[in-house]
Amino acid sequence: MHSLRLIFRMQSIHRKFEDIIFRNENNTGRFTQDSPVYPSVWMEYLYQFTENGQHPFENRIDLILTPHRNFSSSELFIEIKKSFSVYGQDYIKDFGADWGLSTNGETVAVKCNLAELLYCLLPHTRWFKDYILKKDYTTDVMADDSLFKAHFHDKKNTINEELRWLKQVIGFLVEPNQDKSASKKELETSFEKVFDRFPENYAMPAVQKLWSVSINRKARVSIHKSVPATKADAARRLFDLDTSRITWAVLDTGIDAKHSAFNTSINDAGKKFVSRVIETYDFTRFRDLIADLSTTSGTNKDVERMIGQKPNKLMGPTSTDHNRPLSKKNKIKSLRDVQKALKSGRMLDWSVLAPILRIPHDEHYIVPRHPHGTHVAGIIGAGNNGSVTDNPRPEGMCPNIRLYDIRVLNDQGTGEEFNISAAIQFIRWLNRQKDLLVIHGINLSLSIPHEVESYACGRTPVCESCNRLFAEGTVIVTAAGNMGQAVYESPTGRREQGFRTVNITDPGNAENVITVGATHSNKPHTYGVSYFSSRGPTGDGRLKPDIVAPGEKIRSTVPGNNDFETMDGTSMAAPHVSGAAAILLAKYRELIGNPEKIKETLCGSATDLNREKYFQGNGMLDVLRAIQSI
Repeated sequence: MHSLRLIFRMQSIHRKFEDIIFRNENNTGRFTQDSPVYPSVWMEYLYQFTENGQHPFENRIDLILTPHRNFSSSELFIEIKKSFSVYGQDYIKDFGADWGLSTNGETVAVKCNLAELLYCLLPHTRWFKDYILKKDYTTDVMADDSLFKAHFHDKKNTINEELRWLKQVIGFLVEPNQDKSASKKELETSFEKVFDRFPENYAMPAVQKLWSVSINRKARVSIHKSVPATKADAARRLFDLDTSRITWAVLDTGIDAKHSAFNTSINDAGKKFVSRVIETYDFTRFRDLIADLSTTSGTNKDVERMIGQKPNKLMGPTSTDHNRPLSKKNKIKSLRDVQKALKSGRMLDWSVLAPILRIPHDEHYIVPRHPHGTHVAGIIGAGNNGSVTDNPRPEGMCPNIRLYDIRVLNDQGTGEEFNISAAIQFIRWLNRQKDLLVIHGINLSLSIPHEVESYACGRTPVCESCNRLFAEGTVIVTAAGNMGQAVYESPTGRREQGFRTVNITDPGNAENVITVGATHSNKPHTYGVSYFSSRGPTGDGRLKPDIVAPGEKIRSTVPGNNDFETMDGTSMAAPHVSGAAAILLAKYRELIGNPEKIKETLCGSATDLNREKYFQGNGMLDVLRAIQSI
């Protein structure tokens, strides 16, 4: 009974806070995007306080800052860094500087507590200037800091609805007794105490470059492990087509480039291994790398000390030859070049960053520990290389396709939305370097649950990144997610299984990507859509998933020269569609750079399974019919 009372108490606290955020008490119908700080940010501070006992002043949460459309992320990065270096000093003494400030070319990432959010971030938004202050500050620095603080203590400002709302939100977060019925006046008093903590000599930015503040959401592998593992024909070679001139990037936990299934050729001596995994890049350390460089001075000595202290973040930079490491001298030069760009506000130079993030395919090659990415890559492009054994090796959809290994998920299968968006920016840069596309398509077998209260569906940072890449001619295939099944718990503690709808995950909610659900590997008409596969429509009513493909009991490669395992999930379904798209590009090369036609062809030729359209999308993948339809 004690635990039930605690649960109900927590629920009551969260409901009251939601009422304040969405203005339900006054029936004003507040829209979630009225404030540049999305509701999930406020809710995360409250959750950490009520669940983990971490006061909002002491606990930093990970945020993504989106610049105003008139400014670049590099310009915003410089402004935010100034604010933290000047006004965040008081908090360094109390809680330590662990901001992790970084930029990926589109957005800025930073970790901050509630006071830092209010003082170092909010003043960089037009909302704060136009709706909270309602003053036109034309100078960089307010000569009298008391004028600023007086604005928040002035009782006449109660007519300002936006300020009144902000006072209530902040007051609730810092009020020790959130579960009590604190009056609005008490909440506003708590808010004023927050502003009394701030340093003196407040400087109001002359130009506001920050558009929105959102959570840096965590991504995870989109894999379902509850189905018993049995051997299955995972990926069938449908056509004897040459896909060796097609290149696909797998954004995942990493591909074992030295697995025998990815061996492309043997030299005259019969000993040399040549992998079809062209290059490997580690974006799991991108954010840490940029954050470290932004806080380290630009001297050779400091950069050299940084390399020595943090080899896990900086080991393995290479030259244009991905099998030959950079010299220490060139490594330091590359890092200093990145530092100069960060300090000057210039856009990131990927030609300098690429060698730093690249993992060489030499004797020091780092084999990924998590099997997910290698399994996904095997479905797309594992080959048997003429191997004849008692246990036949599974063959991928395109046994001679070329692959790029882009690691965005760590050894535990999790990652940051910020780093995933950075990897997509890198692919955009690669494709702009030559007249023809370097990477024709990407596979994203990962899942980020959509936050309805904070984002318009399909408009999250990672979704926007995907739409931009698509517009520039790259095919994008994503997993729908594995949120189809749910386990419900009643107030009495009884657990029951059920199913959910409207649960497509990001980036599958993006308009232009091919979102893939899962079905049985060889009996789709009998078993229909897999019970774990996420279902549509999207939150704004669009048809998703777009298509379904085999996702149950799929046997494919895992790290280790001759190792194979069986896995289940929409993660396994997506690479079947990636392989199908690559086959179309190999057959009809005039479609390269036209991802819209590829999506239209695959969806238009799918086989109807006679299931609900928001379960099956356009139906089951049919590569033969897709080729014949053109």
